[in-house]
Amino acid sequence: MTPLILLGFGAGLGFTTTFAGLQHRRSEPGAVVVALAALGTRMTRLRSSPARASLGQDLALAGRSPEALGVVTALSAIGGTVVPAVIYAGAGSLGAQAPIPLVSLGCLVAGLVGAVTPSLLLRRSAGAQRQDLVHSLACWLELVALALAGGMGIESALGAASSVGEGPWFRRIRRALDRARDAGRSPWDALDRLGAELGVNELEELAASVRLAGTEGARIRASLSAKSASLRRRQIADAQGRANATTERLFLPAIVLMLGFVVFLIYPAGVTLLRVV
Repeated sequence: MTPLILLGFGAGLGFTTTFAGLQHRRSEPGAVVVALAALGTRMTRLRSSPARASLGQDLALAGRSPEALGVVTALSAIGGTVVPAVIYAGAGSLGAQAPIPLVSLGCLVAGLVGAVTPSLLLRRSAGAQRQDLVHSLACWLELVALALAGGMGIESALGAASSVGEGPWFRRIRRALDRARDAGRSPWDALDRLGAELGVNELEELAASVRLAGTEGARIRASLSAKSASLRRRQIADAQGRANATTERLFLPAIVLMLGFVVFLIYPAGVTLLRVV
């Protein structure tokens, strides 16, 4: 069984190295594993729209590095490649046999599934983090509006509102504003940069509104309150959509359970009738 296991290792490693050589001409260490992570993300995007966030934005939202994702993806791909071979070896020791081409195909498919799985999990985690950020952003806008109502300027209100919250996204916004202040840049540029880095359109729209207030003196308090209300309505609509989707997914198990119950009731009567006939 050792040659088969080596074949599985070689197939996974060869596929990874070939893709890395064709797609990423990089000399840094870890280029192969990063390329494999990019492959997984590209395969998952076949089902997503062009407006979805990029791999870098998902990594920024999840707080992970490309190298870490690459290592996890490579290990997952190698593990998926080896599992069918190990199962085949264990089944062979019990007397069961399977065609080697079928086992090799299973190793390849399992390796691809292992390569895609970390990217799928990353995208799901980034989606949850993005929803949390939008929720924190709506709360932050309310605090900014309160600070403006108290007579603060727009820049002071932004900093004061970010200092009140203790959540992770409040701290992220506060660090972005502090870096912009230390570098001599405007806070709306920091918000715009953070929105582009994380792939959050709401943050970029907010930066445009704040820039308008800071440069042209537009009335911003009513605009921020309206933006906060709009974010909350969007969150409610998204929550209702997810609840409806979950309810629809529950219909299939309920139907299968009902059919099983009907079969359970009809089967004894059917067997009795067949015996009588």
